[in-house]
Amino acid sequence: MNRRDFLWRTGLAAGAFSLGGLMPRVARAAGDNDHYFVFAYFEGGWDHLLGLDPRDPAVFTDADVRATGIQPAYDLIPAAFSRAPIDAGPFELGPCAASLAPLADLFSVVRGINMATLTHEVGRRYFITGRPPSGLTARGNAAGTLAAAQVTLDTPVPHLAHLVESYNVDQPAHAAALPVAAVDHLQYILQENLGLPTDIPPNVKGALGDYWKKHRDCSGEHGVAASRLADIYRENRARARQVVTSNLHRSFQFAGPDTAAARAHYGLQPGQLETPAGRAALAAQALKTGLSRVVSVALSTQLDTHDQTWANDHSARLYAGFDALARLLTDLRDSEAPGGGSMLAKTSIIAFSEFGRTPRLNERAGRDHHLGNCALVAGGGLRAGQLIGASSDNAMGPELINLQTGQPDETGVSLMPEHVLATVLASGGVDPTELRVDPVPALIG
Repeated sequence: MNRRDFLWRTGLAAGAFSLGGLMPRVARAAGDNDHYFVFAYFEGGWDHLLGLDPRDPAVFTDADVRATGIQPAYDLIPAAFSRAPIDAGPFELGPCAASLAPLADLFSVVRGINMATLTHEVGRRYFITGRPPSGLTARGNAAGTLAAAQVTLDTPVPHLAHLVESYNVDQPAHAAALPVAAVDHLQYILQENLGLPTDIPPNVKGALGDYWKKHRDCSGEHGVAASRLADIYRENRARARQVVTSNLHRSFQFAGPDTAAARAHYGLQPGQLETPAGRAALAAQALKTGLSRVVSVALSTQLDTHDQTWANDHSARLYAGFDALARLLTDLRDSEAPGGGSMLAKTSIIAFSEFGRTPRLNERAGRDHHLGNCALVAGGGLRAGQLIGASSDNAMGPELINLQTGQPDETGVSLMPEHVLATVLASGGVDPTELRVDPVPALIG
């Protein structure tokens, strides 16, 4: 991505249009909202039993798997992991979520989410937008887009996305995510030199010079140059110049002296930035430096393991993702926010996947796709230490819940992705009306 693409995608190259006419970006703000959001995606479909919804193998034994439909299989994963659920206080966590156990006072767990799909593209887009896709096509805006459209517009990149899809149907242009393909790409985008490269051939420079001699005067006194559109362009161009000359890129040079603390906290090694820890560090730096208010990031990838690779690969990748999430939580908890308080107290976080994996191993010693799902939520406006929803002890099907209490209730409703997303948005002062459901009261606090 070059500098021109960066300026265009961030909305710094021009103003945004509204039904009421041409408006500058800052005029689209819904008022000052001093809040941040992180949407942390675990790509491929995570294993509940290893993570947020474990079962005791002493109770759910291999001998009883035909009756229960649940097979923890903790004895098959590497010996470094626990052979039993980990007691985190308000709830239990699976062996691969051990890094999160000491931090249970910072987050809540949501279980028994009904995805109503076993297809990666459908589940992923459903949890990103909070609306079931039409076929494989996403409908509606990404939750991150809705958040970026309503929080304060005082950041160069209102919505930053790394390895996560994003959608903007009817929100202002600035709310669309700026996609970054790699952790270290951002440093280059933010420091690219302004002006024409010095190696342009003389004949090309001459042609450009002739063109600009004929170009209309844009000093601000003639024709379109005196319009409000031109004023917006000049204002945004000045802001763009300020961004790329502010040395902000140093905060994303993870091998440099300015990021020594981040390297130590996330355990970053030279040449190993494209890892869960590196992506978590990218998210934290984007928030803490004021680059972005909304970050969508894939903390873990390649979790779609249907065969014997599940035991070693899925467990290792899931652990790395949860460990990175734990480091992100403590980083934001220990970092002061502008205006006082911790960054975590002003940030709403959700960790999610497109669906879960079957609680019973298949004939290839792996796990397939499962309709049930779970999520982790944390940060300002959200109650921590809560367990919301449940999966059954018979094949881990999603149970109906009472949305007021968040507890299983035979007369309740099926908990869907839109309920969780609406809750996260509302916790940060963002109107979730587009999702057509109310937030879960038991999680708002």
